[in-house]
Amino acid sequence: MRLRIIPAVALAFIVTASSLLFVVRAPAVEEAGMGKMNMEEMIAAAKTPADHERLATMYDQEAAAAKARADEHRKMAAAYRKEGGAIVSKLHFDEHCDALVKSYTNAAQSYEALAKAERQMAKETK
Repeated sequence: MRLRIIPAVALAFIVTASSLLFVVRAPAVEEAGMGKMNMEEMIAAAKTPADHERLATMYDQEAAAAKARADEHRKMAAAYRKEGGAIVSKLHFDEHCDALVKSYTNAAQSYEALAKAERQMAKETK
């Protein structure tokens, strides 16, 4: 049993650690028609309703990605709770996943608020 848990714990640690590399990024910048700009440049360059709508779309994509990560960690926490064992209890893997679920959920809500604000800007921009 112990030999089975150690590789699972190691794999879970790697997955969890790699998930912490999630950073704000602009994956659809080029697709949005704004070239190879970073988010700061896109925000500064946003002058038209279409520019603000592109930003809103990107924030929607970030919200969806954050929701997916929250769901992934929700499932991981459930898997840790199901597997159990002394090492899982000692290292609190499920609690780490729960914290990430909360963090990613908050990030998704923030991205959704940004998208809503950009859409409002698009309406008010002439």
